[in-house]
Amino acid sequence: MKETLLYKKLKNKKTQCQNCPHLCVIPPSKHRKINTYSIEGGRGICGVRENIDEKLYNSSSKLSREILKELYVDKKLTMEKTATMLGVGASTVFKWLHKHDLPIRKFKYKKYNFSGDQKEKAYILGLVTGDICAYRHSRQIVAELTTTHPAMMDLFHSVFHKYGTPTKRLKYNKITERYERVGYVILNNSFDFMLSKNFEINNEYFYHFLAGFFDSEGCVHVYNNHDYLGLTILIYNSNRKLLEIIKERLERDGFHPKFYKFFEKGEKTTNNYIRGSDLWAIAMHTIEEILVLMEKMPIKHQEKIDKIKIVSASNTNKWSPIADRIYDLKAKIKNEVKEFITP
Repeated sequence: MKETLLYKKLKNKKTQCQNCPHLCVIPPSKHRKINTYSIEGGRGICGVRENIDEKLYNSSSKLSREILKELYVDKKLTMEKTATMLGVGASTVFKWLHKHDLPIRKFKYKKYNFSGDQKEKAYILGLVTGDICAYRHSRQIVAELTTTHPAMMDLFHSVFHKYGTPTKRLKYNKITERYERVGYVILNNSFDFMLSKNFEINNEYFYHFLAGFFDSEGCVHVYNNHDYLGLTILIYNSNRKLLEIIKERLERDGFHPKFYKFFEKGEKTTNNYIRGSDLWAIAMHTIEEILVLMEKMPIKHQEKIDKIKIVSASNTNKWSPIADRIYDLKAKIKNEVKEFITP
């Protein structure tokens, strides 16, 4: 049993649940104590939240017929949306719909074959080499993404919506102490190439792979460099060999990337994670070279595209002419992220 995150304490030992629009005011359970099984009262309408000793807990004992009928049957919310509102998994919702003999809507995600386009394939391989996780589930392929940025979720949808039905849900990350969105799509076996760990990147499709990899693992920094315009791009990954291959190819094509260790194994990152392995980075700092590279890489991540557009449109190397546009863009991104991960 876990303490729920969204509630507040009221007078007379009551609590108010804030996990769904009902905002139930829940009196304390009369005989319930942690790690015992005596239950009497003290639950919200969903049957999941329970007030024990003035704290609100998620109890997996039961989902009420009333709340499932209201959300899933009457309002026709999806099983995933119903589960998110109740703070449980979709399988729990399915179990209690069945136990309460409520009608379960049939659904089937349509799946279509991969186009066979080698440039698109290279781009997708770049994505799954980075943040997008691909795995086999029964006879199907699943692609999954966890992000706090709506631009990345939009990218995920744009890449896979023509091949399946992408969905997204909200989850709380206890390590970073913030909410995140999880994107999920089921694909057919024509996407089994996403599972391969051995593929060639140093070929004619290198910059398409690098675009996907950069969209997934890269970042663009535009900053005030002593009153001059500063621009840096970075690509992070724990696969040192892969980054070395990328660095060597870029050098062969006339670029001058830097390569260094960004985090050491065991070091705590800015997101409170403890690194399980060394994190390496490729960096470039010369504006002219970065703009040439961006012409070669067909990136799709809108935040990165917008930053590069501002820099490329500037006809001066001074910071002040573009400062307001950069500050406005950063504020816009920050507000979009905040809205995107707000329960």
